[in-house]
Amino acid sequence: MNWLIGNKSKSTAQSQTNLQAHRTKQIDSLKKANLNPSEIIQNTEYRVTFRCGNNNIILVITLPPQFPQDPPTVTVEPLVNHPWVDTQGKLIGCPSLSSFTMHSSLGQITQSIIEEFRRSPPSLVSQGFNPGAPMQYPQPGPQPGAQGGPPGYPMYGGYNPYTSPSLPPQTVTAPTIPSSSSGPSVPDDELRVPDVFAAFPELKTKSLTELNGLLNEEDKILEMIQKMSEVSKMKEDREKLSNECIELAKENLSKKPKIQQMRQWVGEKNQLFERSREEFERDQEKLMSLSDTFHPTNIQTNMKVALMEAEEESEKIIDDFLNKKMEIDEFTQKFLQIRMQSHCRRAKEEKLNQLIHQSRF
Repeated sequence: MNWLIGNKSKSTAQSQTNLQAHRTKQIDSLKKANLNPSEIIQNTEYRVTFRCGNNNIILVITLPPQFPQDPPTVTVEPLVNHPWVDTQGKLIGCPSLSSFTMHSSLGQITQSIIEEFRRSPPSLVSQGFNPGAPMQYPQPGPQPGAQGGPPGYPMYGGYNPYTSPSLPPQTVTAPTIPSSSSGPSVPDDELRVPDVFAAFPELKTKSLTELNGLLNEEDKILEMIQKMSEVSKMKEDREKLSNECIELAKENLSKKPKIQQMRQWVGEKNQLFERSREEFERDQEKLMSLSDTFHPTNIQTNMKVALMEAEEESEKIIDDFLNKKMEIDEFTQKFLQIRMQSHCRRAKEEKLNQLIHQSRF
C-alpha cells in the first residue's frame, strides 16, 4: 500500500500550492484596487490608509495561515464609533467580509468598507485627557502684589529671587489642566515648576549681574551640572553598564570555539541528512517500481501468457506425434507433463482472478 501513501503526499503538496496561488491572487486584487496598501508583514499583514471627513482612518488587514480558506481579519485604527466596528476596533458588521469565501475579492471588500465609512463617517472614541490643551504659566512682566525687581522677570506670590536672595525658595504649582469626566486625572507633581535653587543652591547668593554674566560662561554652567547628584549617579550607572557590556562581550568571545565546534557538528549532521534523504528517495522509487511489477493484475496477466504458452506447447506435441515425429513413449511422457503444467497454471490464474475480484485491486 506504499504507493497509496506516496500519492497522498503528492496530492497534499498540490493542495498547498493551489492555496498559495489563491492567496497571491487575493493579495494582487488588493493591490490593483488603487488603495495603495502598505505591506507590513509579507503575505500576512497590510495597511490601507484613507481620508474620512477630518480624520485619517487605517484598515489593518491580517491574513491567517489558511487564507483564503479562512477569512481575513480587519481592524480599524484609531478606535472609532461605527455600527460595523466593535469595542476592540475589529470590523464585524460588513456583510461581504462575514460571508467571505475563496471566490471573494479582497480588493472589492476593502473598497466596500471604505465607501461605507465615507457614507456614514465614524466618530473617534474619546481618549480622555487632551494633551493639546494650552497650559497656563506665569507671564513675564510685573505681577500683582510684586514689589521691586527687574522688569521682564516673573514674580511668584510676591517673592523676587533676584532682590530677596535670603528668603527660602517657594514651590509654585501651575494651574492643573481640566480633564474630561472619562479621562484620567493628571498628578499635580507633574505640573510643578522645577525648583532650580534646590538643584543649584549657590545661585541664591548671586546678584542679577552675576547671573547674567553666568549665562555667557558655558564652562561654569557645565561644571555646575557635573556636580549634580543626578549627573554623578548617571555617570556611575553608565560606567557600570559599560563594565557589564565588556564582561558580556568577553563571555561571548570565550564561547566562540564551542559555537564553531557546534556549527561544524551541525554541518556534518546536515550532510548526513542529505545523504540519507537521497538514499530514501532511491529506495522509494525502487519500491514503487517493484510494487507495480508485483501488482496482482500484472501477475494475472503473466499467468495468462504462461497458460497460453503451455496450451500451444501441448498442441505442438500432438502434431509431432500425429506426424510420426515422436514415439509413443516419448509422446506420453511429454504430453502428460505439459498438460499437468497447463492445468496447474489455469487453476492458479482462476484463483488469482477470484482474489482480485474479492479484494477489488
